[in-house]
Amino acid sequence: MTDIKKLTDFLSIAEKLECEYRLTRMSDGKKQAVASHSWNMAMMAIVFHPYLIHSVNLERVLELCVLHDLPEAIAHDVPLHEQTDEIKRQKHTKEQSAIGTINALLQNEVVAKGFDEYELRQSPESKLVKLLDILDTLVQHMCAQDLSYVGTYKDNFYWRAFFSESFAAKFDYEPVLRDIYNEIRGRVAERLKQELNLDSTQFTKEGYNENI
Repeated sequence: MTDIKKLTDFLSIAEKLECEYRLTRMSDGKKQAVASHSWNMAMMAIVFHPYLIHSVNLERVLELCVLHDLPEAIAHDVPLHEQTDEIKRQKHTKEQSAIGTINALLQNEVVAKGFDEYELRQSPESKLVKLLDILDTLVQHMCAQDLSYVGTYKDNFYWRAFFSESFAAKFDYEPVLRDIYNEIRGRVAERLKQELNLDSTQFTKEGYNENI
């Protein structure tokens, strides 16, 4: 028998994803909602699908796009530059608890398996979704009204990551995504020079060793 109360309780949780904000800024200067981030990923999945070299189930890709950050409706988002080893452990514990709460309400196998699938990143669908997850952040670097919001967190943490070759190589999995990344990187490099007087080549040379 369908438990309408539990399904309705879930809707109250899911709505909070629209109220949870990321570090990234939008073209109007406002912070990006996590729900908006998920929507952008789903849109990119649909648009890029015809150009992919790896065969994927588009329906499953869209499911993972929508589900991948859902635990943050309860556990909240933590900016990457703040994620020390201890904070990462705490974040993982909170998200696992949130997943337990969501699964208890829904008892939906598609949803339950989706969380594990995304984290394990073994399926072609989950590998693609992770790349879209990263790519959407880069889109916001390109579109943000003012790049100073990224600032120089942790000694240019984000710029060292964005312009490093090790980071770029992640997109080699799907050539069309690598081409898009290269285009975005060029546009952001121009903005950095104009707006912050930063030469992006310094970040490429410095490299990037942290795991994203």
